[in-house]
This record gives sequence, structure tokens and C-alpha cells, in this order.
Amino acid sequence: MTAASYGNDPGSDLPDFLKDVSIAKKLAEIGQVQGENPVAQKQTDQDQDSPWERGEMLSKEVVASSRNWKQFGSQVASQAWYRGFGKATHKVFVSDGSSAIEELQAAWFSDYTSVLDIMHALSYSLAAARAIHSDRDTAWQCYQQFATWIWRGEVDQVIASLAEHQQQLGEPPADASESDPREIVRRSRVYYSNHRSRMNYPLYREKGYPLTSSIMESSVKQVSRRVKGTEKFWSSEGGEAVLQLRGDYLSTSDPMVAHWKRAIAAANGFRTYRLSA
Repeated sequence: MTAASYGNDPGSDLPDFLKDVSIAKKLAEIGQVQGENPVAQKQTDQDQDSPWERGEMLSKEVVASSRNWKQFGSQVASQAWYRGFGKATHKVFVSDGSSAIEELQAAWFSDYTSVLDIMHALSYSLAAARAIHSDRDTAWQCYQQFATWIWRGEVDQVIASLAEHQQQLGEPPADASESDPREIVRRSRVYYSNHRSRMNYPLYREKGYPLTSSIMESSVKQVSRRVKGTEKFWSSEGGEAVLQLRGDYLSTSDPMVAHWKRAIAAANGFRTYRLSA
């Protein structure tokens, strides 16, 4: 992406679209949050907020594999090196905070600035707010307060507030279900405590860093449609080959163009066969 440093935070106030109830459905889907979404009010175009500022994407390279994250990490790191990421002025690693991705970053991208996807962060706020308040409107007001603190980089206030609510609700028992309000609040508090160093959103906006992984989400769907559709069955080798091929076709550098040029130039009219075992 192009550099987009601003020298200061270009948007210190929580954007309207993150306060509007229409975002609740999206956050609920991201975090698999239970509960009834608030009733959305019809808005005019003037009421809609623009997304936060960020640099222009120059190139998108897609790496896809069925291997586990440890094997996949080396593939991603190799591609990043090959594409010259090491020469970038700023290097940013955006993720949802899952432990596997964190370990992948620590192993292969430890010198990158780690950014927690803000939409995932907000989904935990929505879950906690609904666990704390049974009233739909009160829960939404609570979410807005959490979201405002997170947007401003004041995650410690969110953690402190959740600790107070935890004290009121009580600690969850060892056998608490995932839908237990006490467990939801505990899980949200732990999530923010673990990722507080990756939630300095005012600084990220100042430097023009991306705050979400949305750039790649559409690509993930395109990969999934190719390999996970109905009536599609793959061997281990065949599935891996199709995943890599799909990634190449979705990459803006068009590696398949060069591949077909080489293949055509080397064609001699004969096909190589292997003897079956």
C-alpha cells in the first residue's frame, strides 16, 4: 500500500457507522454473538460516514494452502520476502488475534507492527454489552461506550469496566457454558487484556495503517467458492494444487501470465507420462 502518514490522528471521534445499529448484524456475525439486533433506523446518504483514511492498495498477493499454520507460515514468509516486503517503510500485520496467527507472526513476522482487527475487537464489546444488559437498547448504549474507548485507544477503561461488571455478576464456574453471561464477560476481559498492546488505534490511524483485514476477506470467499463448493472433492495433493493455483489467479501480479508464456515457449508437442505403480 502507499504510505498515508498524517502527522496526527485524522479521526479521533468514533465514526457514525460504528455507532449506528446497522453495524450490529455485521459485528454479531464476526463474533458469533447471540441476541437480538437493535432496530435499524433509515438513514440518508448524509448520515453515512466514510470509512477511515488509509493508503491505496498497490498490490495484493494471495497465498492459499490446506497445510497447518506452522507449514503455512513459511509459505507466507517466503512470498513476503520474494515480493520485497522487507524494503517497506512500514510493515503491518493485521489479524483477529487468534493464538495460531499470533504464533505465526511471532515466528515469521516479529518485526511487523501487530494490529488487532478493530471489527473483531468491537464484536467482543457487543457480546459483553449484551451479556451485561438484558435490555436491547441499554446493551447498545453500553456497546457504544466500549466502542468509543476502543476507537480512542483507551482499552484500559474497557478492561476496568468489564472487571467491575464481572465483580457484580460473579466469576463463572469451571463448567460454565459459552453462553453464560459471566463467561462472556470474562472472555472479553481476557481478550482485551491479551491484545491491549495491539490496539493503539489512534497511532495506527496517524500512520495510515489498515485497521481491518477486510482487504483480504473477499479473496478468502473467492478461494472458498473454488474449493468448498458442492460436488467438489479433492485428494490432498489435488486440493493443495488447486488452492495454490487459485491464489495465483487472484494475485494482482498475475504470476499465471508469466507461467503460460513459459509453458507455450517450452511446448514441443509431447506430453510426459508416468508409469502407474
